[in-house]
Amino acid sequence: MTKGLVKQVGIRRALAADAGALNQIRSETPGPFAPTRELGRHLAEPAVYTYLAEDEVPFGFVTVGPDTDLEHVGLGEIREWFVSTTYQQRGYGRKLLVHGLTVLKRRMCDAALIWLPLEVTRPRDVLLQHGFKPYPAQRFVNVDEQSNTEQAYLKDLGDYF
Repeated sequence: MTKGLVKQVGIRRALAADAGALNQIRSETPGPFAPTRELGRHLAEPAVYTYLAEDEVPFGFVTVGPDTDLEHVGLGEIREWFVSTTYQQRGYGRKLLVHGLTVLKRRMCDAALIWLPLEVTRPRDVLLQHGFKPYPAQRFVNVDEQSNTEQAYLKDLGDYF
């Protein structure tokens, strides 16, 4: 009997050279549409941190930084959170989420905000399991001919660790 090899998965800070792989992950993700923010610029933005999960190649990432819409002091935002479909339902999204929350807490954020399309359920369930609560804010996002309504979710980081 032979044992299968277990792939080593690591999480590391994304580099500008990773932008192509991260855009590929975005394009594979089911949903209304992936964000259109240009990742090369995004990876160089001050106070914004992108971490990727990889085995032989990157398969997921989380981007965190100051919030972009509500602009409350002490509010951090999970700006992007993606896992390739072939790696979903294995706990990697949770690991990336926890990593992003830890970065926000260490950056002295009191709370974390994330926007999710109304129709997605799996990411919402993960957020609720990690203590996020619906926040009374929605936004309507238009990209090209597609539009989407997103709901805000908030997590208090006061006693996160």
